[in-house]
Amino acid sequence: MSDPISTRLLPGGARLLLDEAEIKVVSGPDRGLTTPLGLHSLVIGSSPDCDVVLHDGTVSSRHAEIVMTDRGYLLSDLGSKNGVELGTWLVDRLPLADGMKLRLGSTTLQVRRSGRSTEIELGAPRRFGPLVAHSTKMRAAAATLERLAASPMTILIEGETGTGKEVAAQAVHQASPRADGPLVVFDCGAQPPGLLASALFGHERGAFTGADEDRPGAFAEASGGTLFLDEIGELPLDLQPAFLRALDGYDVRRVGGASLRHDVRVIAATNRNLAEMVRAGEFRQDLYYRLAAARVRLPPLRERREDIPVLAALFAEEIGVTLGPELVALLSAYDWPGNVRELRHAIGRAAISPELAVVMPEAARPLLPLPEARRVANDEFERQYVERALARSGGRVSEAAAMAGVSRQMMTRLLAKHGIRRRD
Repeated sequence: MSDPISTRLLPGGARLLLDEAEIKVVSGPDRGLTTPLGLHSLVIGSSPDCDVVLHDGTVSSRHAEIVMTDRGYLLSDLGSKNGVELGTWLVDRLPLADGMKLRLGSTTLQVRRSGRSTEIELGAPRRFGPLVAHSTKMRAAAATLERLAASPMTILIEGETGTGKEVAAQAVHQASPRADGPLVVFDCGAQPPGLLASALFGHERGAFTGADEDRPGAFAEASGGTLFLDEIGELPLDLQPAFLRALDGYDVRRVGGASLRHDVRVIAATNRNLAEMVRAGEFRQDLYYRLAAARVRLPPLRERREDIPVLAALFAEEIGVTLGPELVALLSAYDWPGNVRELRHAIGRAAISPELAVVMPEAARPLLPLPEARRVANDEFERQYVERALARSGGRVSEAAAMAGVSRQMMTRLLAKHGIRRRD
């Protein structure tokens, strides 16, 4: 087995050096399926919403996840029914290395590195419009969005529910040449199917029963600006050709009327796996490729924990409350399945009462799954231990390392991991 696949920040911290690698199905129903590893997480399972979909009845719906960390790629079991096997070992979490073979149910995956590296532009920790970008992954996403903002390209923003896709669209619009024009938000999943074409493209009076007056539609309302189409995966198949024509030809046909030219930049968003929807015949391939020419994926909050204290402070300032360091630490340790939206609501509850039982979401108070609880406890023990060692050594890293029985290099890494300041 060769060295682990690594990632590291380059001097200056504005660029990330990423080892190029992939996972390939070497046995099982999906043999030959190859997926590149990148900046964002990959959820592997049998559910169509996974990033790597395995058509294997012995694989759980959400079986495992691969996440890029500052030290390389880490695979975690997601509480699957059959677990993840490495040889004769059943593993919960492990760093990935070149040549490693992992068994999920009846499927075997192999990790392979290409031998090449990619530099990814991160930018400095900052705000991009309303977006908070202090974590590595969010800085990379913000840098990409900022580059795309100046172009007229259609953008597809992917990410779990609550990750801030609409906020990202706002940031792009504000940084674009169309900033003085309107930003129109259109939720494809919130419209009655029979009225979707009318709401999107407009209609002429008398085009159908109940059409008592002309309606401009979302494209016309966004003229000169940006149209943000949320949940594009909910767009019905029969309406997708007309939408593709609007993207390619810059014209839309109003229901019961003629084609009209439009001047609109489109940003689409989804929390669904559009590639798998294409394979299932639920989404047009040509439309997917048209949208996916410029893709940006927003990481879930559990992968951008450095942003949690910044976001929490921002939300607290908005409602005029103060969060103590103990509560901020607990907020940062929670996984936030509802992402930024859930965090905002939790901080909102602080306006009612600062008590932890009110502020923290209900899901944070029961027992965590054992592997996650063990990780949180280990991290907290490690942080407290390092702080005590540093305090006893008077802030001298070499002495703290000697007390702990680890190398100075290891102690330096632990200080950086937990954000603890040092003297030497």
